[in-house]
Amino acid sequence: MPVSPALPAVSVQALRARVKRPAVLVLQAATLLALVGGTVGWGLTEKTVQLSVDGQVREVSLHGDTVSDVLDEAGLEVGEHDLLAPSVDTAVTEGATVALRRGRELRLVVDGVERSVWVTAASVAEALDQIGLGDRRAFLSASRSRSIGLEGLSLEVRLPKDVDILVDGKVKEISTTALTVRDALIEAGVVLRPKDRLTPARAVPVVDGLAITVARVDGKRVTEDFPIAFKTVRKDYSSLFKGETKVLQRGRHGVLRRTYTVGLVDGKRVSKLMSREVRVSEPVERIIAVGTKPRPSYGSRSVSGADDLNWPALARCESGGNPRAVSSGGTYRGLYQFSMSTWRGVGGSGDPIDASSAEQTYRAKLLYKRSGRSPWPHCGRYL
Repeated sequence: MPVSPALPAVSVQALRARVKRPAVLVLQAATLLALVGGTVGWGLTEKTVQLSVDGQVREVSLHGDTVSDVLDEAGLEVGEHDLLAPSVDTAVTEGATVALRRGRELRLVVDGVERSVWVTAASVAEALDQIGLGDRRAFLSASRSRSIGLEGLSLEVRLPKDVDILVDGKVKEISTTALTVRDALIEAGVVLRPKDRLTPARAVPVVDGLAITVARVDGKRVTEDFPIAFKTVRKDYSSLFKGETKVLQRGRHGVLRRTYTVGLVDGKRVSKLMSREVRVSEPVERIIAVGTKPRPSYGSRSVSGADDLNWPALARCESGGNPRAVSSGGTYRGLYQFSMSTWRGVGGSGDPIDASSAEQTYRAKLLYKRSGRSPWPHCGRYL
């Protein structure tokens, strides 16, 4: 009969190894799947958020769920004077946007008076607009385009003032940012001679509506000009809201000229007699329009402690009462000139100028409850 081929010899240890090998492979595969599954799960929780810090946008990847987690991932803290939108406890999703405007201290000297304000503006021009000192005629100690770092900025501001200079029988009207009477005369091209008399003195600060008189002294005759005060007339004006005023005609001082005969002995005056008095020019009355138009009512939802404030007056000051108003740089929008970050910070959606007057007023009330009048440093006094 045929003989079966001989089988190779196999040890008992080898047989046991072959039996155990599949079990080991199954265990290893299970462990690997668990590890891979955990990694995939962790990866699925990661999201990317757009973070805007003072207008500079960057992407932040994180596994957290709130604005606070975004800030922690970016290594940022929100200071007392910073603006953040949305708030720290707001949930974030993939592609969300978080905006942070950091506060900067503006150390001001306005017409010689020191004060300090906090702004979230990144440039001098934007900061002046925020605090209501955006007059382009004003003198500034720094360029409007200068950036403001987080350390803040010291800035001198001199606002323009209307001044009448009575000299040589005429009234020179100037608008000036000069600090003193002396500087105003230099700016106006008025030259004082050694014997001339000046009222008020050279070092007196310039204020709005100041009348400066120059008396020319010639030998034994002295001619002095005196201001004749102008009257102020108030007239009803239906184009303005009640409580508002507008200067329709600027008042101008008249000139009264007196000529004196002066007795001099060794260069010293011993007598002074008026020999002539002439009204060189008559004063021009100042006309002020007084509003009679009823103020608009911006009906809105009630906010305790803010409903009885004068919101139409604030809106008139901030935007001229135009709910679609936009600042020259596009930063501030609507009746109350919200920035987009502030608008969102009080729960507004979309663009403020697309919201109704009532909705804008409601959001302004919420902002007042949170921050008082400080968001409107220039116009807040009308509330």
